[in-house]
Amino acid sequence: MPEPSRPSRPPKPRDLDLTGAQWLAAPDAPEGPQIAFVDEYIVMRHGADPSVPPLVFDQDEWKAFQQGAAAGDFDQLP
Repeated sequence: MPEPSRPSRPPKPRDLDLTGAQWLAAPDAPEGPQIAFVDEYIVMRHGADPSVPPLVFDQDEWKAFQQGAAAGDFDQLP
């Protein structure tokens, strides 16, 4: 059976220039997750170890992440 077609998406850049990124963190958890808006992407890194490669989300992925968080989809994670 053929696999259903998916809308094509442009590949995410592997080498976004993050040198001028303005990282945002929760005021009470600066070593927790940090995000930055770079070009049309949302980038997330670990504040305690910024040398770890960040996660890169496109607009649709970020919206789905936000909706899942608001709905409590991640509340039961360890």
